[in-house]
Amino acid sequence: MRLPLLLLAIFLSAFSATYAQPGFGPEIGVGMSSMHFAPPLGFTAADVATMASGKVGVLVDLPLNKHLYFQAGLSVSSKGAVRSFSYYTNDSFNESVNQTLHIYYADLPVNLLFKSGHQGRGRFVGGLGATASYIIGGKNKLHDSFDSSGIKTVTDDNLNIIRCQTIKGFDIGLNLTAGYELPTGLFFRAYYTVGVSDIGPGTEVDKNRMWGISAGYLFGKGRNVNKENDLIDKTPE
Repeated sequence: MRLPLLLLAIFLSAFSATYAQPGFGPEIGVGMSSMHFAPPLGFTAADVATMASGKVGVLVDLPLNKHLYFQAGLSVSSKGAVRSFSYYTNDSFNESVNQTLHIYYADLPVNLLFKSGHQGRGRFVGGLGATASYIIGGKNKLHDSFDSSGIKTVTDDNLNIIRCQTIKGFDIGLNLTAGYELPTGLFFRAYYTVGVSDIGPGTEVDKNRMWGISAGYLFGKGRNVNKENDLIDKTPE
């Protein structure tokens, strides 16, 4: 949790130190999510498949100089994975579990970006950052097939995600993003966030992974090159 708070503190101090007003606006993204997954002790095999994911939120875009920008936002995202894990001793003693995790997070992403060219003109964007996430809901769909001494038991459940029981409530990930910003403030980018904290309960290991593409729009002073005389070089007559 310290990393995103530190980056947010840098953002706030930079904001207070500059007279340039930030851009702000919405962003929506679609993509895929998965997990690095190691099942609880006792299970000997595991497999993970991706599932559709997405996010929607708002962000602020603060210019620190001509090319360096700090972005912070607040969004709601859908993450998770389709997983299967099992153990096998013999035909009369084995278990297999199929699990679909739909997890909804409140995300606080902070990124340091480099933008080519001049503000108010089309330019490429790339950067790094971190995202702090907290679970706000979700579903844990389970299909469990257990065979003991020839007696087979099959159960199906569709449970609510329970923080610190189904999975730990807090997560932190590292961001990589690259895209293009149009002169109007409309932007498109690809993103990848990899979890660096183990959010699995007990002996289980879980780390989120999410990638996709997004689009957004930046409002506010500074989208027009003619209003940024103190941040960019004036175009020669």
